Amino acid sequence: MSRTRLTRRTSVLTAVAGAALLLAGCGSSTTSTSSSGAAGTTAPTAKGAVVVGAFGFGESKILANVYADVLKKAGYDASVKELTNREVVEPALEKGDVQVVPEYLSTLTEFLNAKVNGANPPAKASGDVEKTLAALTALATPLGLTPLTPSAAADQNAFAVPAEFATAHNLTTLSDLATYSKTNAVRLGGPPECPKRPFCRPGLQTTYGAVFSSFTSLDAGGPLTKQALKQGKIDVGLVFSSDGGVASFSLTVLTDDKMLQNADNIVPVVKTDIVSAELTAALNGVSAAMTTADLVALNKSVDIDRKDPATVAMEWLTSKGLA
Repeated sequence: MSRTRLTRRTSVLTAVAGAALLLAGCGSSTTSTSSSGAAGTTAPTAKGAVVVGAFGFGESKILANVYADVLKKAGYDASVKELTNREVVEPALEKGDVQVVPEYLSTLTEFLNAKVNGANPPAKASGDVEKTLAALTALATPLGLTPLTPSAAADQNAFAVPAEFATAHNLTTLSDLATYSKTNAVRLGGPPECPKRPFCRPGLQTTYGAVFSSFTSLDAGGPLTKQALKQGKIDVGLVFSSDGGVASFSLTVLTDDKMLQNADNIVPVVKTDIVSAELTAALNGVSAAMTTADLVALNKSVDIDRKDPATVAMEWLTSKGLA
């Protein structure tokens, strides 16, 4: 059965197990930029040129600069090329126009699933990181692509409540919310499609047994949803796990303890013919060091505080001792 993910990285809702998934905004032009040129990031002996591809939104630009900077330290002549959406980025990676991309585990898995197996194939992604990685590897290998180790950091659908509401009712997980909802009125808010999408209201009802007294049509994790939560117009709303604006609105993201959502962990994907021990160690080191909390803070720096993605990337690497 086709399942639809609700995502802020697309302008529309797209079928996870059917249609090709757009990962960024509209447009088809590409620009090329260098990653942070801070002192000490370039090793004296270059191992060759590596271009890191970025999607056209802040989080991806940050991650691409993080990858490029650690590759520079490892001795590569690394740079960042800003592209647009997945329909542009994935073919560029196959062709070798870019050689590394910070990707999203389940979203890429289902994009390749549809590309390889046709429209509406059985879903291969799930909430299980290891199983989804195995599925992605099987799809990517014949295309000359190698997924490395996924990070614990993830950007996926999530549900948030006001922090005061969470504290008052001891809510930390979606199971907690479901239990609370069986004896208390809970108002849900989200995009117009939420009542029909298995990752949204139907999933909360079938997977968790949650009961909702009402639904308010808002947006997909955007300002309308966050304002409605802040103003007390809804009790729980769809957000995104790495959204830098969540903390600004004093919201608490509830843990998806039954893995309703597909695992969209950050994963380096590399053109197979450039894979080496040094490159793998550098990129897997980033994956090991990064958490979703880090991703939230990085996104806040760029999306809310308007800092330059390359600068933010280098600051994070320095804080982790990876610069």
